[in-house]
Amino acid sequence: MRTSLPFMNSLVFFESSARLGSFTKAAEELFITQSAVSKKIKLLEENLGFELFIREPRQLLLTEAGVEFYSEAKSVLNQMSDSINRIRRHANTNTVTITCTHAVSHYWLFPRITRFNLEYPDIAINIYASNSLDESSCAQFDLGILNSDGQWQAPLDHHLLFHERIYPVCHYDYPINKVLTSEEILHEKLIHLDPSAWRWPTWVNWFASVGIEFTIPKNAQLFNQITLALEASRQGMGIALGWEFMTEELLKRHELKRASDVCYEPGMSDFLVYRKSKVLSDSARTFRDWLLSDLAQ
Repeated sequence: MRTSLPFMNSLVFFESSARLGSFTKAAEELFITQSAVSKKIKLLEENLGFELFIREPRQLLLTEAGVEFYSEAKSVLNQMSDSINRIRRHANTNTVTITCTHAVSHYWLFPRITRFNLEYPDIAINIYASNSLDESSCAQFDLGILNSDGQWQAPLDHHLLFHERIYPVCHYDYPINKVLTSEEILHEKLIHLDPSAWRWPTWVNWFASVGIEFTIPKNAQLFNQITLALEASRQGMGIALGWEFMTEELLKRHELKRASDVCYEPGMSDFLVYRKSKVLSDSARTFRDWLLSDLAQ
């Protein structure tokens, strides 16, 4: 069922007028006359049933309703712009769009894209990082990297990239001279992921995996992003949980070391996914095949 929205073609005029605080400046930006902008806004107000502006002699002010409508209008226009840009990129067969979390993009995907570009300089890989991924959002892009237990609700093709393995890590010069037991870790300064903002494992899960009941202290140092927690560890601020895919290069470069050999495996893995119903472009197939081959090596 389609809802009639006769005012949609006036949103651009309203957004410009509200942002610039002037019908005259909006007219200059949109390359039309001031009277045309004024008439568009008047028609918009009539369609909406409420006034958007307080028209002072030398000043254009938003009404209370106008402020709220302006926020919604900006959101709609931004979403449309993003959608158009995404569709255009999909239409460009030399461009591949891939979505994944911030941590996966920074620590795992970027180094591989750098190597891929050396072999295929004509194919552009665009990354859209988000920590709120699901099967539906991944399906909007050419490819996605999704953390999952392997049980799929959506019709997605998938390829295993790596299993989720988590170790305690700290700065290479952190003052411990041996790997610690789980009990010894309890007495160290721990860096925590905020459980209210983080849906992945925390220290509570790591300790539970070895039979230790643990509660995050009230004065704990909390971060709402794993990238921040890992950087805090790399700066010597304490011991953090480090995902294997994130820390392998940092360990090799002696920027981090494992504080314990106890590995927590939550039974999740990261998969390369894409819609079964959509035929991949030649560029997307090339990148997929290269990525899986690189991983196998």
